[in-house]
Amino acid sequence: METFNNKRIEETATTALKAALLHCPVLEPFISDNDKTPSWDGTVFVYKNSSQKKEDILGRAPVQIKGTEKRIASKTASYSCKVTDLRNYYNDGGCIFFLISVNTKTGRSNIYYSSLHVFDLKKILNNAGRHKTTTIILKRFPKRDINETASVFLSFVENSRKQTSFIGKDIISLQQLKNSGVEIESVSFNTSGIGLTPNNIGNFISTHEFYLYAKPKGLDIDIPVDKISNAIVSRTVFGSVLVKNIEYFPSYCVLYEKGNMVFRIGKGICISPDFPNRKITVNFKPTGTLSDFIQDASCFMEMMENREVTLNGVHLPFNGMGTIDNLSQLKENLKHYKDVKRMLDLIGVKDELRFEELSDKDEINLDNLVNSVLYHKRINFPNLKEEISYGAMKIANLSVWIWAIKHEDGYYQLHNFFEPSEIKLYEADDVNKNNPISATHYLLLNKDAFIHASNMDYEAIKDDVHTMKVHPAVVAETTQLLLNVLRGYDEREDNDLALLKVADVIIDWLASDKDSAKDPIFRLNQLQVDVHLLLKRLLSLGNIQI
Repeated sequence: METFNNKRIEETATTALKAALLHCPVLEPFISDNDKTPSWDGTVFVYKNSSQKKEDILGRAPVQIKGTEKRIASKTASYSCKVTDLRNYYNDGGCIFFLISVNTKTGRSNIYYSSLHVFDLKKILNNAGRHKTTTIILKRFPKRDINETASVFLSFVENSRKQTSFIGKDIISLQQLKNSGVEIESVSFNTSGIGLTPNNIGNFISTHEFYLYAKPKGLDIDIPVDKISNAIVSRTVFGSVLVKNIEYFPSYCVLYEKGNMVFRIGKGICISPDFPNRKITVNFKPTGTLSDFIQDASCFMEMMENREVTLNGVHLPFNGMGTIDNLSQLKENLKHYKDVKRMLDLIGVKDELRFEELSDKDEINLDNLVNSVLYHKRINFPNLKEEISYGAMKIANLSVWIWAIKHEDGYYQLHNFFEPSEIKLYEADDVNKNNPISATHYLLLNKDAFIHASNMDYEAIKDDVHTMKVHPAVVAETTQLLLNVLRGYDEREDNDLALLKVADVIIDWLASDKDSAKDPIFRLNQLQVDVHLLLKRLLSLGNIQI
């Protein structure tokens, strides 16, 4: 009775699979009922088109069918396979394994499958070790969608052809190839299916697995290096993003993730359309730089207030969308950060502020600078006692050099350090400070300023150095400034030519002092600057390697 029942299960399972395959016009199954062939139950031929002529055969896919009366209704299923069968599939170039849950009384079935390629089987066998069985995971077979059914077999034939030559060889990753010194000319993947067009290819890739192949330079082979699932596909569309005929961006991205299409505008705006239900979801997450935030937030505010956007000429009304929380707060934030941008521009900050790195302390520093620089308000610093303070104020990735000048009320006014100013120097024996010597305040800059200062103004330094009168006290401090410039230049990652030109101006000024010109250390510093400038000029000519 048990043998008869098993026979019925296998026959019902085979019938269910054949019925599903016969719906697809490019497939021709050759599967025997109750087949006794070791490891395989038949073959499915795959054709270019529905004519199914011999000359249109693309390839074939060996299949193995296992039936069970156990009810399976989930998206995936598992099955314990014999390692000997898996090794046979591997040596044959792969197999499509089917597990079919059947009801022998009603004939109803749920079909699950796993496309077992050489790449997959090698990993499965390695993990199985000396065990006689190992578990494989199967997905639900798309029996009601003939395009998806065709895709399963088209993809198998295509990848099987690419991977057969790697039977018996180790599977290595792309990184391992690079580490071994192999120069990679290209990395590619293929997708196979019916009805694929440029408009739906992104959706298809984001919902299907595919293999990556590396092509070594000079060799006509594709090496399987990885298997990708849940891919995120991005495509840039060079078309205007408009709100009420005002352009905010010249392009946008179309992303596909798990079959869902998203329009990404700027850095932080995402529009998720639900076309069948005529609904749309719009999200905004501040990211990137301060300029990115201002541009994104400005566009988002207009989109929300007008409930529409036009992408590359296609108008999208925001139907079915509820109210947006905290829109008034976002408007206030946008106004504040526009002030921040204006303030940073006024004090000469050239680096972009990384908005997403701002801490609570950074926000306090920004508030103080905005209030003082833009609105001329005085700031209370309870822990600061000096009449005049200077140095770098840290704000996220920025290092902003400022003056803090104390007023009679005990509050401080903040100024850009690189505004015109001067300091007084004194001889060591001038204890009463009766004979002040004027000098540029840039003598106060340390090495770190020349490495990190975000509002550095090289032209202002060069102009001020030229105005100083030669005096032993000034020469000593200017020599120290030169050393800080050179140390900063040596430690900067970019070896900024503009900084080297500052050093050259300081050298010229020091050379006007006869005693400095005779100093061997000065001559050494001068030579160092001259050599660096010469190398920079040679490199600018091209074809010069250092």
